[in-house]
Amino acid sequence: MRIDFHVHTKSSIDSTIDPKALAKKSAALGIIPAIADHNSIDSHALMRSLKAPIIPAEEIFTDRGDLIGLYISELIPKKTPFLEAIDKIHAQGGLAYLPHMFDYGRSGKHASEAEASKADIIEVFNARCMRKEYNDKALAFASKHGLPGGAGSDSHFFFEFGSTYTDLPGLGRDDLGNPKALLKALKSKTTGLETRKAPFFVRGTTTIVAMTRRLARALRK
Repeated sequence: MRIDFHVHTKSSIDSTIDPKALAKKSAALGIIPAIADHNSIDSHALMRSLKAPIIPAEEIFTDRGDLIGLYISELIPKKTPFLEAIDKIHAQGGLAYLPHMFDYGRSGKHASEAEASKADIIEVFNARCMRKEYNDKALAFASKHGLPGGAGSDSHFFFEFGSTYTDLPGLGRDDLGNPKALLKALKSKTTGLETRKAPFFVRGTTTIVAMTRRLARALRK
């Protein structure tokens, strides 16, 4: 099974990905997305109504930067403290996935080593990390702490999806909804990563999308 652990839809203010188009592309490529919108779980129901296999997730902006909760069914509020957010993820039976942890250009504050080691999975490749060293440091951190690693495209635009994913041969379709089975598969030696760096211009373009949508909302008010 191939999984992209970090995908956004237009439920994120800085993404333009339409869930219906994503569902079709996911089926065509055989890559299952973890739908991890910023502080939102609004797209989960639509993806399910399309009968698209997904991992329901949320990218939570904590007091220590971003943290993704995999297998989330209830929204975890923005600005929830990092360790509390991990507890809330676990309380829902989910997994804490730490994205782009060394990319200091993202959200400023980042978890300490002791805090970060409480995560269940480390994102060891994020396609939007512009500097290779950020992903290399994440991989070294995961290895040091005995934590499994995953890859995420961090797609905000439709064309980004499909270039980066985690290959989990040991995970069957029936196991997709089982966090324990997923974690076990991630720890297997057969796990592989398909990694392709996103174009340099996507980060700036994403910012423009967010600014434009915020302005449009303000004007409507």
